[in-house]
Amino acid sequence: ILMFHVSPDSPTLAPNLISRIRHGLHKYLKQELDRAGLPGLVPSHGLILGCLYNEDHMPMNRIAQLIGRRKSTLTVLADKLENRGYIQREASAEDSRVKRVSLTAKGEEARESFERISRNMHESLWQGFSEEEKRQLMRLLRRMSDNISAMTVSSASDEDEEDTPSAVSGRRKKTL
Repeated sequence: ILMFHVSPDSPTLAPNLISRIRHGLHKYLKQELDRAGLPGLVPSHGLILGCLYNEDHMPMNRIAQLIGRRKSTLTVLADKLENRGYIQREASAEDSRVKRVSLTAKGEEARESFERISRNMHESLWQGFSEEEKRQLMRLLRRMSDNISAMTVSSASDEDEEDTPSAVSGRRKKTL
């Protein structure tokens, strides 16, 4: 398959299109987090907070599973949220090896902003799509994601490590 001189509808452009969508969403979310007075947070933090908005006092491993991140990546993201006062972690009463994560008052105060940003993003993203088109696209994207997972060695998602502060500083160190 030639990767060059292809029409805009060519399936060979799917990775580029997916990357552009991801980049655009990341840029939009970062911009809106800054506007909402939540600077320094990255979109991946919203995934963690979203889990806690649905069910507070969650074990770290459960959050990692829900958001598709390795536990080490989640730990870096949770460290930043905890240092900024949005969450707190404590050992489970049943098993001291299990860390439970819960919202702080500051984390709860951010709920309205996160929900508004998320709602606006989804309204814009899905504008003009019928319910059937949404379901179909989600089925196709899940299938593509499963295909990618089958191609890679690790089953844990590493794609958003670029959102983590250590990944950003690591890149900077490598390029300096």
